[in-house]
Amino acid sequence: MAISKSSVIDFAKIATEMRDIVARWYNATVEVVDPNTGDLTWNISTNSYTGDAATTVWSGTGRIQPIRGASEPNGRVYDPSVRPVLIQIPYDNTLDYIRPGMTVRVTDGGENHYLEELEISIVSTMNSSYGWNTTLECSVDTKSVANGS
Repeated sequence: MAISKSSVIDFAKIATEMRDIVARWYNATVEVVDPNTGDLTWNISTNSYTGDAATTVWSGTGRIQPIRGASEPNGRVYDPSVRPVLIQIPYDNTLDYIRPGMTVRVTDGGENHYLEELEISIVSTMNSSYGWNTTLECSVDTKSVANGS
């Protein structure tokens, strides 16, 4: 699509075309979960939870991208096991606002099955005015991998 400096730029058309292009990079399957909607209670005598699970507000394909060389503060100390990552999911203007405090559950880590064991918390969400995808800024507790590796 040619663009000259005298023509009007059709941002909606460009964004629609680019959504299909960036979607090819989504190789994981993720769920965005609102933990505040769940009402689970641990029953120590039955060794199980009872009640309603948290609500999955969105599920589909996405891309998980670690941010190199960064770590998150834990109080006044930087904890190298808490890492920031970006998770990109397809843009959907009908989706309700994804709030900080929601979590991301990786159900298929693509080439990295360890992603399925991580505890991922959403710190913020953002979209550009272009709307190719939705970017979730998250923090990941890498100590949450069950086998410790």
